[in-house]
This record gives sequence, structure tokens and C-alpha cells, in this order.
Amino acid sequence: MKSNLFTVAACGVFLSACSAGEEAPASEETATAEAAVAETAMPTPEEDIRRYLLQTYPEAAPMRYALAWHDLNGDGADEAIVYLVSSYYCGSGGCNTLVLTPAGPTWREVGNISVSRTPVGVADSSTNGWQDLTVAVSGGGGPEGTALLKFDGEAYPSNPTVAPAEMTEAAGTELIAEEPEFVQLDAEAVAGN
Repeated sequence: MKSNLFTVAACGVFLSACSAGEEAPASEETATAEAAVAETAMPTPEEDIRRYLLQTYPEAAPMRYALAWHDLNGDGADEAIVYLVSSYYCGSGGCNTLVLTPAGPTWREVGNISVSRTPVGVADSSTNGWQDLTVAVSGGGGPEGTALLKFDGEAYPSNPTVAPAEMTEAAGTELIAEEPEFVQLDAEAVAGN
């Protein structure tokens, strides 16, 4: 009885070893096909930002945005700096600038800066481990010039015209130009995401 079990087990191992070698080309084809599907299924970072904007701010569509990438906290992953233009969010003082940091498969807002204008820049200085940002401000009855925004450990100030934001002469390194190229984003794009 023991020899029969040994023979059956040995044959099973032998057959699985043989069949594994015969399946190698099919496995390589399958792996190549799966990689191609995964490659086409993975959104680009900008597609991911568009999806985030439409899901988080559906009331703002249709909207336009300008996008810049910069590692603000030195962790090796770029944050997305998004200047969002929409009749829903813009007024005489400007529009919203979002600062989004990677958070697993999605994004986390570390800045939703209202009444801001372009250009948007990054300063040489840092606060709480994050580079300071600059935005242009004007209109809406507030001060005109460049506001310096410092990270408080949780987020950047939401209004660049009041403390803790402060006016500065240095605009920093430009991330989003004064007259940026905008990308149009319509509500219908939600269905495709």
C-alpha cells in the first residue's frame, strides 16, 4: 500500500514538473497580455488628477485647470499643484489653488487656497518640512502682490489675503505661469472614468 501511494505521489510530481515546462510559453504570453492590460488600465498621474477633480468637485464642472508637479515635502513623490478655474469657485479675488499629495491609491488635499491668482511658485524656504508656496493676489478689495503660504503641519493657509499668510517680495520658482495653458474638463468625462 505504501509503495502504491509513493508511486502515485511520484507520478504526480513528475507530471506537474513536465506540464509546468510545457506551459511556460503560454505563461509568458499570459504575463505579457496581463501586463498590456494593466498598462492600459493604469491611469496616468494627470488622468488620476482629472478623475479626482471631477469626483471631488462635481459642482465645478465644466472647469479648466493648470497643473504642476513638485515634491514639496522631500519624500521623493511629487505633489500636484492645481490652479482650478470654474465659475463655481472663481470670483473677483481669483480662483482656487489646490495642493494634493499622494495618499495610497488616491490624493489628499493639503491645500485649498481660495482667492489666488497665477503665477504660483515655490519658495526656497520651508516650514514644518514642506516648501513654502507663493501665489499672486489682487482684486476683491484685498491687497495686491505676492502672498507667502507656509505649511502649518496639516495644510497650507486657505486664504492668502489674511494671516497666517504674509505678503512677500520674492515670488519663488514659478510652478504655474501667470498665463498658463489650461486643460478643459467637462462633466461628461466622469462617465469615462
